Amino acid sequence: MTHRTGWSITRSWPIEPPTGAGYDSAYIVRLTDDAGSAHDLVVEFAAPSTLTSVGYAEEIARRFRDRADLPAHVIVDTQRAVQVVGEVPGDPDVVADRG
Repeated sequence: MTHRTGWSITRSWPIEPPTGAGYDSAYIVRLTDDAGSAHDLVVEFAAPSTLTSVGYAEEIARRFRDRADLPAHVIVDTQRAVQVVGEVPGDPDVVADRG
């Protein structure tokens, strides 16, 4: 995805962790740019996580708003380090529930 200015968080919701066992929770954070294009980012938390919430998932998503290519899926480990595991929208490892 090409870089767009003005990405903002417009919606977030919980989903089942797409990576499966070993992960406590996951959220989709929808980012929308000024032109109305949307990008869904999966934020997944490794177990046992000490803090999972839609607010923390949004905080993680904010870190990527200025990147040229937004990731599709990130994992937050138990030490709160963030790893990008899906760079391309439509990554087959990402299962998104559009709620």
